[in-house]
Amino acid sequence: MTTRKVQNPNQKGNSAFIWALLAVVAIALLVIGIIVYNGRNQQDEALQQYAVDTSGINIEWSEGEDVIHLAGEESAADAKTADYFEDFSCSHCADLHIASDEAMMEKLRAGEIKVDLRPMTALDRGTEGHSTRALAAELALLADGDYDAAFSLRNYLFQDQAEAYKAKMDNAAFADKAAAFGASGQAQQDIRDGKFIDAAKKMGEDNQKLQNDTTGESWTPRVLIDGKDVEDINPDRDAWPQTLADL
Repeated sequence: MTTRKVQNPNQKGNSAFIWALLAVVAIALLVIGIIVYNGRNQQDEALQQYAVDTSGINIEWSEGEDVIHLAGEESAADAKTADYFEDFSCSHCADLHIASDEAMMEKLRAGEIKVDLRPMTALDRGTEGHSTRALAAELALLADGDYDAAFSLRNYLFQDQAEAYKAKMDNAAFADKAAAFGASGQAQQDIRDGKFIDAAKKMGEDNQKLQNDTTGESWTPRVLIDGKDVEDINPDRDAWPQTLADL
């Protein structure tokens, strides 16, 4: 007797349906991927308005130091130096940055001035807040030699300070922003790991102490020339790079 195998008449149709469903899912994932990719590219392109070119400027910072030294590659021998104190959470610092940073970079590049940049974190009030995380990200970039990325991130954090502060950026968010400005993989990882958080806290505290020891009080933003406030030389603080160059 011959045994005949009975085949489900819908078997072939089910297989075709599964393959069609998988194809739809694959296409959907591809479309989502393209949307996410394009969205990230648009965000990165939007950030380029904050990009800073540091060519022609020597930037020096060594771990353990409380100051970031800025000077032109061919600075004049008699170029005067200003101590520039800023805090990433300080709205008045953002105002001064917007008003004077382009002129500062031009004067540095021309070799007419030197600047000792002295970041502070006083507005964090001893916590690991926005100022500390922002400064830690900056130090990670400087330690890795990513100078354009460091000063582009700094520019973004002041130019768009309200948004950055409101976003409550964690270390990962700072790393993502740094990546958009061309940060190296090592610098990005150091930012994510919070490698320079302690260094940022120490730098902020030491620069606040320096002000107190020098003048008896401290605040940001502040530009000191030979221990004197630039406003004592020229009341127009926004013009401090030109004031410094004229000395």
